[in-house]
Amino acid sequence: DVGVGTALIPLELVRSAPHVGPIMAIDMSVEMLRLAVGHVRRGQVEQRILPVLADAKRMPLADASCAAVISNSIIHHIPEPLVVFREGRRIIRPGGSVFLRDLMRPESPEAVEQLVVAYAGDENVRQQQLFRQSLHAALTVDEVRELLDKADLSCARVAATSDRHWTVTARPPKF
Repeated sequence: DVGVGTALIPLELVRSAPHVGPIMAIDMSVEMLRLAVGHVRRGQVEQRILPVLADAKRMPLADASCAAVISNSIIHHIPEPLVVFREGRRIIRPGGSVFLRDLMRPESPEAVEQLVVAYAGDENVRQQQLFRQSLHAALTVDEVRELLDKADLSCARVAATSDRHWTVTARPPKF
């Protein structure tokens, strides 16, 4: 899991799928990993979820070593997302699964404000501004598709999956 944050997604995966694991839970935020380690310990799944301090642009994994690569809402934080897409392609084994989800940049400033009101309208001004900035930093579906092609992931499908998210799914072919 690239950009694991507090590890809630891997925790749910190992709870619902006993055969899944180990999951390398990568984040480059020491604070996020501290929270992730706490959640993993409380869930008593230390053997199945391995929090690792690492940069998504240079993951400490061998080529074609992962059965799956997942990520949720990290791409819009990365200045050069192509590097992360290429890194994901490098570590996924042929026939593996890729699942990436992130915010989708709206078509206009007015659409950004509508989403801020809809999803952060009850939050404080700072939280609203952070969400607004994230929406502006996000990629469009067409931009994601172009990056996937450049990253040798043309087998991937990308689609808008909500009013504010895109999702990438792929199974790189077996060679």
